[in-house]
Amino acid sequence: QAVEAAVAELGYVPNRAARALAGNRTDAIALVVPEPETRFFAEPYFSAIVRGVGAALADTEMQLLLTLVGNDRERRRLAQYLTAHRVDGVLLVAVHADDPLPELLEQLGMPCVISGARHAAETLPSVDSDNFGGARAAVEHLVSRGRLQVATITGRLEVYGAQRRLDGYRAAVSAAGLAPDERLIAPADFTEEGGARAMRDLLARRPGLDAVFV
Repeated sequence: QAVEAAVAELGYVPNRAARALAGNRTDAIALVVPEPETRFFAEPYFSAIVRGVGAALADTEMQLLLTLVGNDRERRRLAQYLTAHRVDGVLLVAVHADDPLPELLEQLGMPCVISGARHAAETLPSVDSDNFGGARAAVEHLVSRGRLQVATITGRLEVYGAQRRLDGYRAAVSAAGLAPDERLIAPADFTEEGGARAMRDLLARRPGLDAVFV
């Protein structure tokens, strides 16, 4: 009681850095986005991710460290930072299939979760939506409404999620007995500008299309 009274009187605040050092913890989580700043701040998807992670940590003592990694120099700097074990874990968002960061984290023994698997044989814990099933259900809905010329605008196909959406689209088209038509498939890059360009291309080569899955 005497100690507690002294703490209250002096307004003592525990030194989190010292406490973390003693417990071999940093009380920090890194949110790593392997994208340049221009894309990160332009796409609503990333701000939604940050809000979600922040909300999950709001009632904890964990700190969120946001790191954008848009080139090799920034990757090397991040690797040095993580090698020093300055965070307790890493959340990776929008990781490309050939990105070396996941392997580095495995070598360091750093707890890591990927938002969106890199490929079918993902070895790290990952959280993802059912890209295949969602795409198939969306196209099946359009077909059920009598749409027979269903186009799709894809994301970057080096991203596994974009591949799975395209697979789901093709599966729904095949199941409906519609003739596959590659002219109804337009590649894009997950940006508004890329989507607009892809839509113009679709309309130019298939003006009779009657639905689009994006």
